[in-house]
Amino acid sequence: MAVTTARKRIPLKENPRRRFIPNSLTIFNMFLGFMSIISSANGEFFWAAWFIIFGGIFDGFDGKIARALDSTSEFGIQFDSLADIITFCLAPSVFVYMVWAEPLGQLVGGFYAFMPLMLGSIRLAKFNLEAEGNQKKQFYGIPTPLMALTVVGIWLFLSQIHKYPVLQWQPRQLGGDARIVLPFIMIVSSLMLSKIPFSKSPAVSLKGTMKEKWAFVSALLMMILVFVSKGFLLFPLALLLIAISLLKWTLGHRFAGVGVERK
Repeated sequence: MAVTTARKRIPLKENPRRRFIPNSLTIFNMFLGFMSIISSANGEFFWAAWFIIFGGIFDGFDGKIARALDSTSEFGIQFDSLADIITFCLAPSVFVYMVWAEPLGQLVGGFYAFMPLMLGSIRLAKFNLEAEGNQKKQFYGIPTPLMALTVVGIWLFLSQIHKYPVLQWQPRQLGGDARIVLPFIMIVSSLMLSKIPFSKSPAVSLKGTMKEKWAFVSALLMMILVFVSKGFLLFPLALLLIAISLLKWTLGHRFAGVGVERK
């Protein structure tokens, strides 16, 4: 007489197989951050920057895929944050030190280079605490990937600007003057802890509202421009995104103040 045993079904959200794909993307994001650190240490700044760029792309997909597969978990959230600390906080800090801060010495240079790592880690810890609250539909403060892309975008922009004579701008130093770049990086890093709202990345789909479709097409177009220009347009585009969010926040506060006065 044959004996049959019923296989225990694993609930959809607890099925480890569904978590494999998003967690694999998170691991690859972490690996790209690690490779960026190695490249910076070896003076290969072009590749160090691009490893962070590719890390940003993979970071944009892991959460979306996890939600699409209905496999989000507390482990995935925490693991993603740990990967982000490496790729978008530690790797940019090492990049900043090796490119601009090293001539200032370990103490002063290390202080400047530590800012993306310190403030980015605080920003991620705060986000994890607030993610279920007021940060569901938007971020508050510059997201760590955008900060990291802005940092490496500065070098990609200034190191290639000589290829565009029409701009009539030739930096005295490859990658820019540290006396200007380092304070700017500190400002951008500080904005990670601000209350300025930033829109979340659009869904990877052309389904939805016209606003969502436009956001997706715009993001895809910007990505193409970055690749075609070999990263040259990354800094202007990142600066544009920051400026738009700052403008919206400023106008929102201004109109809100006018409304209160009229009442």
